[in-house]
Amino acid sequence: MSIRFLVPLVGSLLLASCSEPARMEGFDSDSWKSDKAGCASVRQGMQVDFEQVRRKLYGKEEPEIIDILGKPDGEQLMARGQRIFYYYLESGSQCEQKNNLSEANRAEVRFNALNRVSEITYLRPLSN
Repeated sequence: MSIRFLVPLVGSLLLASCSEPARMEGFDSDSWKSDKAGCASVRQGMQVDFEQVRRKLYGKEEPEIIDILGKPDGEQLMARGQRIFYYYLESGSQCEQKNNLSEANRAEVRFNALNRVSEITYLRPLSN
C-alpha cells in the first residue's frame, strides 16, 4: 500500500474518532450528569424533561446513552446479553450505601443483545 493512500485513511479515522458527544435537544445533559445517584435532587426537578426525551432514546447505542445521561448509577446483566442501566431520579439510601440498589425511584434503561435501547421504564410511576 502506498503512502498516498495511507495518509488519507489515517486522517479520516482520526476525524471520525473526534466526533461530538451525543445530545438531546431540550434536555440538559450536563445538569443530569452532575447529580450523581440523584442525591442532589437535580434529577427530581428534571423528570418532566426526561419524560419528554425518553422515547427518543429508544434504539440508541450504549455510548450515546452514556454521552446523554452519563455513567449509570447501577447496572445489571441479564440473560441473553441484555443489560439494564439504572439512573436514580430522587435521593434515597443509595446516597449513603453506594453499592446497593435503593428503593428510590429510578429510570431503568434496558439494552437488547444488539446493545441498543429497547425499553425505558421507571421503578414507580412518576408523580405529577
